[in-house]
Parts: sequence; C-alpha cells; structure tokens
Amino acid sequence: MKAVRIEELFTPRMPEVDIRPDIETIFSRARSMADESVEDEAGLFHCQIVVVTPGRLLAGKPCPLPAQVPVDEIKRLKKLAPPKPRLQIAAIAYTALEALQTDMTKAIPFIGYLLGFGMLGHAVWIFEGHPTALAAGCRDADMLVVDGGMLPFLSIEPDWQATALGAMRGKAIKLIPREKS
Repeated sequence: MKAVRIEELFTPRMPEVDIRPDIETIFSRARSMADESVEDEAGLFHCQIVVVTPGRLLAGKPCPLPAQVPVDEIKRLKKLAPPKPRLQIAAIAYTALEALQTDMTKAIPFIGYLLGFGMLGHAVWIFEGHPTALAAGCRDADMLVVDGGMLPFLSIEPDWQATALGAMRGKAIKLIPREKS
C-alpha cells in the first residue's frame, strides 16, 4: 500500500476491497455483532456499531451511554430514528482503514449520528458500498444512510439503488451531504 498524504487521507474514494465468496456470512456476523453489547473497563454495557473494513474484518465501536449525551441531542436523534420500532441501519461511508484509525470523525463525518442511533438501540453497520458487497451489506436493512462523498463511487454501478432496495427490508435511503472544506 502506498503512503497517502494527510490531506488526501480523508478524501472519499472506493477503497480496494477483499473480494470474498463468504460475503453474506461476513455481513450476517456484522448484523449479529451490532445486536450485541460490549462491557467497558467500569463494567458498564454499551451498545455498539460495527464497521466492515475493506479487508472484511469486523470492528466494533462502543456507543456512548445515554447519560453521556446531552438531552437535546437525544431528542434530535429520536426524531431522525425513533427507538421503536428497533431499526436495522446500514451505512455506506468511507472506511479506508488508515483513515478510520487516524481520525474516524474525519473519515465518517456523521459517525456521531450512527453512534447515537446505536445508543438508541438500533443495530448499525457501516461499509464502503463496493458492488461486490452492496446487496449483502444492505440485506435486511430498514434504512440505508449514504455518505454523499461516496455517491460518485456508487454511481459507477448504474442500478446501485435498485440493488440496495432489492436487498433491504425497508425503503428508506438517506443521503448525508459532505460539507465543502
């Protein structure tokens, strides 16, 4: 892998992915993992969201506890994704491992919303939207959240929306535009 300049590190692009014959199994595990809680050092249990990396590893990210989030922010999150019914939320975002490890908030500017949805009890998993994983990544989702920075790379597959909707349980696709810097 060639070195990427820091100013380019967070520029969305379709990362190289491992093409795997067991992609459905990988995303089934991601959805299952998004349903599990994780224990922190203090013995408190947190919901978690799951990132499926381009190398097809699963990385859990603990969500904040409700007591750690301002009340007005929780109200805003509940308006976007009410806790009932519990949703399965897939997200397409820039998941290059080096960018995530350097600064997840720059790689996925709306990660706070995804963590908030997880905190509310929704199952959330994130992936890059590669055509070889699109259907598996959207399987059984009630909602698909798409990073506007990844849209040009999804549009390479002309029917990406039909593929996503064909795999989803719900029909909601929410585009999150990237702010110009």
